Amino acid sequence: MAAKDDRYNIDDIGWKIIEELQKNARISFKQLAENVNLSTTATVERVRNMEDAGIIEGYGARINPRKVGYSLSAILNFSMNYGNPTSVIEKIVAETPEIVSCWSITGTSDVIMEVNLPSLEFLSFILASLTRHGKVTTNIVLPGRFKKLDVKRPREVPKELLEEQEFK
Repeated sequence: MAAKDDRYNIDDIGWKIIEELQKNARISFKQLAENVNLSTTATVERVRNMEDAGIIEGYGARINPRKVGYSLSAILNFSMNYGNPTSVIEKIVAETPEIVSCWSITGTSDVIMEVNLPSLEFLSFILASLTRHGKVTTNIVLPGRFKKLDVKRPREVPKELLEEQEFK
């Protein structure tokens, strides 16, 4: 049985709506409609359809961690002592509000975590609590803004790459 494809077909106007909402989720439907060259009614319908389809999962504010007391960010590569039991990782994430993102991955680690911290001393505290469950490799995030938060339209595989692979 084939896997269900849950992708939603998004046209150019749909992508323009997504881009506009990612820039400013508080934009009025009237202004959004003007920006994407649609009527307000059609724009509202498209946004509601994307919400119903789960493409738009919610609306929120982006908070600058430094402005609210988190002077340090780190990426933690975490290898569990006992494999990758989901319940242990879920408990750690639930009990550690400093973890802002967490991914189960392939490779030499089981999990990668992104954390925001008020100090190096607090990083030390987090590492001590995590090392009871496994090995942690820490990468301090240097100041600067490289993190991309917006979702863009997926790109097609370059034609020349497809042509290269046909001969292998």
